[in-house]
Amino acid sequence: MKVKKSTRFGALKLGVALVALWPGLALANSAEAPGEEAPADQPIVVTGTLIRGSQAVGSQTIGIDQSKLEAIGAPNTADLIANIPQAGLFMGFVGIRGSNNFSVAVNRPSLRYLGNTSGSTNSTLMLLDGHRMPGMGILQTTPDLDAIAPGAIERVEIVTDGGSSIYGSDAVGGVMNFITRKEFDGIEARGSYGFADNYQAINAAITAGTKWEGGSAYVSYDYSWHDEIYGADRDWSQSRDWVNNVGANKDCSPGNITAGGNTYALPGLTAGLGNRCDLSELQTIYPRETKHSVFASLHLDSGGPLSFSLKSFYLNRKSFSDGGPLSATAGTSVPASSPFYVPIAGVTSAEVFVYNFSPLWGNSSAQTTELESFGVTPSIDLDLGSNWHLNALASYGTGRATFLGNLVNLTPVTTAAAAGTFNPANLSAAGNAATLATARDWFQYGRAMNKQANFRAVFDGKLFDLPGGALGVAAGVELLQEQYIGNNSRGITAAGMAALTDFKKRRTVKSVFGELNAPILDMLTINASGRYDDYSDFGSTFNPKVGANFKPAEWLTIRGNWSKAFQAPGLSDLALATNPNWNLLPTAVRPFTKPGLAPGSTNRNILVVLGGVKAPLDPQKAETWSLGIDLKPVPGLALGATYYNIDFKGAIGIPPIFTPATFYAEFPNNFVTYDAGNAALQSYFNSLATTAGNSAATLAGLPSGFDSVYAVMDSRSTNLARIKTSGLDLYLRYRHETSFGAIYTDIAGTYITKFLRQANPNAGLVDQRPTDFSKLRMTASIGAEVGQFKTQFTWNHSQGFATIGNAANLNQTRVASYNLFNLFAQYKVPSDSGVFRDMSFSLNVDNLFDTDPPLYRGARGSLFGVDNGFTLGRLVRLGVSKKF
Repeated sequence: MKVKKSTRFGALKLGVALVALWPGLALANSAEAPGEEAPADQPIVVTGTLIRGSQAVGSQTIGIDQSKLEAIGAPNTADLIANIPQAGLFMGFVGIRGSNNFSVAVNRPSLRYLGNTSGSTNSTLMLLDGHRMPGMGILQTTPDLDAIAPGAIERVEIVTDGGSSIYGSDAVGGVMNFITRKEFDGIEARGSYGFADNYQAINAAITAGTKWEGGSAYVSYDYSWHDEIYGADRDWSQSRDWVNNVGANKDCSPGNITAGGNTYALPGLTAGLGNRCDLSELQTIYPRETKHSVFASLHLDSGGPLSFSLKSFYLNRKSFSDGGPLSATAGTSVPASSPFYVPIAGVTSAEVFVYNFSPLWGNSSAQTTELESFGVTPSIDLDLGSNWHLNALASYGTGRATFLGNLVNLTPVTTAAAAGTFNPANLSAAGNAATLATARDWFQYGRAMNKQANFRAVFDGKLFDLPGGALGVAAGVELLQEQYIGNNSRGITAAGMAALTDFKKRRTVKSVFGELNAPILDMLTINASGRYDDYSDFGSTFNPKVGANFKPAEWLTIRGNWSKAFQAPGLSDLALATNPNWNLLPTAVRPFTKPGLAPGSTNRNILVVLGGVKAPLDPQKAETWSLGIDLKPVPGLALGATYYNIDFKGAIGIPPIFTPATFYAEFPNNFVTYDAGNAALQSYFNSLATTAGNSAATLAGLPSGFDSVYAVMDSRSTNLARIKTSGLDLYLRYRHETSFGAIYTDIAGTYITKFLRQANPNAGLVDQRPTDFSKLRMTASIGAEVGQFKTQFTWNHSQGFATIGNAANLNQTRVASYNLFNLFAQYKVPSDSGVFRDMSFSLNVDNLFDTDPPLYRGARGSLFGVDNGFTLGRLVRLGVSKKF
């Protein structure tokens, strides 16, 4: 029987409340180290399995324990994940940047390069203590890595194989599970101060808890703040016309006039390149951010068969970016009949003024992203006897995100200039005031609320003994309800924001699942799991997984698995399917030009449909398998390798407009360029305008109609056919105890042997590795512990790759490798040191040698002049902690 939509969330909220009020119950949440078996009588959180006392059979598990957390010293969870080679954030940009407007409002987990950063969903599943978290974005319906207070994290477990047979949607590239402390007794205070060139960061945290007979409780609060970094603060950030070795922008102050195929610099009207500038210097390449996060835990266990746990989190984050001066990047056309027409010898046609508004409004345009999220999860564990348990949880959470950015509405400016009532050569002229007041009331704006309610119950236990041990079994049911409420606009007035109507989409998912863990022999364990999910909006799916561990010797394990996984279309995509918007991208700011087709004298603006989807969207599906080996030949040494293979079909994302060579070659039906003629541009624009918003305003804002258009593009989300990828993960860990302490090394890396992408169902599979792709990423650490001292030196490496050379990038054919070196040192005060007991002092120096990212003569995403890495510069962090 179907539940009425209006009562769905109310019913689950009631379920949460009932479980929360059930006294004396708890889900114990202790956990063993990844890869180690826990006692069968303990309820645990082990990623990739539902059976207590078991491990993820056949799969590779990457663990980050407390020692690694300390050495990395990451103030935010997203920075922590950026140190994992398999993660898409590895050595990359971590942060929410306003220049991306509202397209990306969350830091999302990512493994294996799967999915699309602008897609609604994510092909890596993020869990908190084994359960889902609410979506938190505007155009995304995924959790944010920073939602969890770092002080509450006990460890992180990452399973790099498909996990849909256990967890359902999104676990295509793997699962990241953040496991929190079960208990804490006392008070722990931590703080750090970091600094780099033109940059500061502050972090402070406190965790307080208590234990008593039959229970424990703690609260962990984390505060972090850092200021912004501008393009001018880093000499490697540069937006240039590399051919002429000048700034790429013409919308300078003073600006330029283009007429008759020539450019004339104001005010002297010198013909040539014109006034050129690099406006990226006035834009933030890293935002200012303030973050508050709280995690609370209550655990009750009277010693009887029932125990109860209640865990909750809260996140509030505000990021500020600066888009630089507001500009007339598309230009303002002034007809020859205008009183403001500037006489130029030999010129009789209309003049196009290209400039910015900094003389009036300064060099800044604010872009603010706010994120607020909370969740509460009560859970119970019931010992049924004879090694059987019932574990049940009910959770409810929300994620709210907003974005507000200043723009300038060029439509009234263009209209007034055509009528001869606006003077672009003298912006402060009295006659311009009314037009400029209207133009200033213009914003890009997005908002969304994501809600999630979840109920799950799992029975697990032992059936009978096999030669290698007891046959473990688990079976469960789950009900998941999600809702998205939101809207956005890339050009709207303040009054329009207040009147904006939200789009809504609901979804209910009913699931049943099970798992068998069979130790056939002492040396052979086979695990099988499967899950059936029924979606209210697109149908049902069944996803199985089979894994095996073969251990012929105590020091040798051979493992393998095969699985199917899937990813459901995101609710925001479905809700906003009919709400795309036009965006104007001047080629000077976003060089999305077709290889071999340079802009004409006036054709310098790209019209792009952003947001929305090409309906219908289908679920994304994957088939994955892996084979690995783990060796422990001598005490203290562990090494291993895993080969993986993923066939990911129907990946949802936007066409790759940020990689023009790929976009123009593989999406011939998604664009029309100016060489096809104005009629073709107009026709394609009209076909897209039937579904895209603000079409009339965008067209009116062009300085000279389609004469100023380079290309019309469609970048709405769609199923991007297929990705086939394979690779090899490697690790080596060695620790040697000495008379003074210990020495150790830890090496991990991933090498991509294949990455084939099919742009659409009718296209061939194209190998993405030869260009624009780092195939090898690795990290290596060496360290020593001497008494109370610990020091560690880390090398992070991202291999270089080829790129397509052209005249604009001076025929650059390769982007170099990027190598970063980090230093960590720690001193723990001895426990018998009086008032200083239980104190520790730490020093982290990231990018020890202040190495710039590799040169790339172009733009990649929102970065200019570099590729294959990102850095804040040499960042020094001083930390102190104290336990009471």
